[in-house]
Amino acid sequence: MAMKGKNNITGVTGEYFVCAELGYRNILAIPTPKNNPLFDLLATDLEAERIVAIQVKTMSKNNKQGWRLGKGITVRKNNPNLFTILVNLKEGGVCDYYVYQYDELSEKIEKTYQIYISTKKKDGNARKEVDFRWFNLNDFTLEDHNKKNDWSVLGF
Repeated sequence: MAMKGKNNITGVTGEYFVCAELGYRNILAIPTPKNNPLFDLLATDLEAERIVAIQVKTMSKNNKQGWRLGKGITVRKNNPNLFTILVNLKEGGVCDYYVYQYDELSEKIEKTYQIYISTKKKDGNARKEVDFRWFNLNDFTLEDHNKKNDWSVLGF
């Protein structure tokens, strides 16, 4: 039970860090009610000329591997106003933010998973399907590293 609460705190912390970063850029970000299945924040410019939905996925400061995501992340939404921000919490309150258009990240995660599942285990046996997807820092391409703190992806 304590672990679930800790995961919730990590997730909410990431959402508030994203809200703060957007506010710093004169973008108003508002958290949605909890358990919204697709996005965590709505963000708009101060003239309400552009509104986007943002899903936030947060990696805790003790996690050095990557983000553990539900397998639903691989289902494309075909919505150009839907984004995902991967938050890497670090010591001292400094975060790295990787900003993606939702379907772009969805495709990357699916490709990464397909490579993983098609690779045999060390003992030569096939891997079994799992109900989650990892997106690890060591799977990052140069394109992924270039997404770091690139808020322009949101189109504001």
